Amino acid sequence: MRYREGQDINNLQQESLTEGVSDITVAYTLIVAFAFIAMGRFGKQRWLIFWGVITVIAVIAYYVVGWFDLF
Repeated sequence: MRYREGQDINNLQQESLTEGVSDITVAYTLIVAFAFIAMGRFGKQRWLIFWGVITVIAVIAYYVVGWFDLF
């Protein structure tokens, strides 16, 4: 990126292409987790239900931590 002479580069607003990528990834992960649970129930596979539930818990924890801004 080039700057003009005399332009204050510290006050420029930098646009980020990755701003919403983490939210999209977490939403996709939640959809996959529910798919795991559904496939586990219809296929009678407890391990698939287990990983689906663990994934849903991880997604909820991610949003709770982000909502409270603990880190």
